[in-house]
Amino acid sequence: MTSRLVEKLRDPQYRKAFVASQINIGIPFQIRAILRNRPEWTQETLAERAGMLQPRISGLMKPGKTHPNIETLRRLAEAFDCGLLVRFAPFSELARWSEDFDPESFTVPDFEHDPGFIDRKPLGSAVELGARLFPRSEQPSLAAAQDGSNLSNLVVMDRRKQALAEQPSQLLMSCAGALR
Repeated sequence: MTSRLVEKLRDPQYRKAFVASQINIGIPFQIRAILRNRPEWTQETLAERAGMLQPRISGLMKPGKTHPNIETLRRLAEAFDCGLLVRFAPFSELARWSEDFDPESFTVPDFEHDPGFIDRKPLGSAVELGARLFPRSEQPSLAAAQDGSNLSNLVVMDRRKQALAEQPSQLLMSCAGALR
């Protein structure tokens, strides 16, 4: 965060105006960026999905033209199929958000494309992974693994190291007990 902005934020009137600008200018830029990242959508599409008229959407996309209320923002979030955060925050966080915001790269995926919800199967422990990679009938012998003649990505551990890899929490507990 720039020292110039920090200095300006020391003034209570500037802080009030800064918060207002993040709502009155920042929200329209976000709406425009999300809409731009959905090329098949138009203002009419968004209006229909949000249960609004197209002129209202147009006004919401122009900084300072309209002042959206929380219900309007909720309807837009529902139309975009994304979440909406409305929360109080420290000025440092708001200033960082303002400085880091780039309407050219800002995007919010809909639920179906949200990387936080794309199904991932956990790998499990190293033993489970080994069993999946080498079913019982295909598991290499220890001699073959140590030789490494036909296995390029196999890691062989002695029992002590294997215990460390499989049960780190138990190891930490025993180390903590030893420090007492």
